[in-house]
Amino acid sequence: MTIVLEIWGICLGVVFILCLALCRAAKRPIPGIRHSNPIILVMDDNAGVLNTVRMGLENEGYTVLTASDPNEGLRLFKEGCQNISLVLLDASMPEMTGHRMFENLWKIDAEVPVLLMARFYEEIAAAGELKSNVHGSLLKPFSLGDLVGKVRELVSFA
Repeated sequence: MTIVLEIWGICLGVVFILCLALCRAAKRPIPGIRHSNPIILVMDDNAGVLNTVRMGLENEGYTVLTASDPNEGLRLFKEGCQNISLVLLDASMPEMTGHRMFENLWKIDAEVPVLLMARFYEEIAAAGELKSNVHGSLLKPFSLGDLVGKVRELVSFA
């Protein structure tokens, strides 16, 4: 009888842990899993890059928020971090480096997937210590096909 009760208790504990994990997952989109309305935050100081990325991703059905400076990007992220599925981050913005911006994003939400965009390979290499936390990188100029492919690796539609 004791063994049956112990097994029953273990089963209940496992079910409880799984329920907690599912509840947490329901609150926040998880990369690699399908989202009903993926929202992507794009941060880049170059208006041409911002517009091209926005139009390309919107044509694929994604909802896109854009920020041309780090403070605006942080504000948008703070306001909507529970709904943002992915952040595309310029590695070298004038007021704040991509590394520093990444640290600020992580202070708000350490689980957000980030795709780093850079003009030079050296910028990606300089962010080497972030590589374990960054979910990929794109070297500018990149094609819309490369962009959409990388985004689809991380976020897809339900």
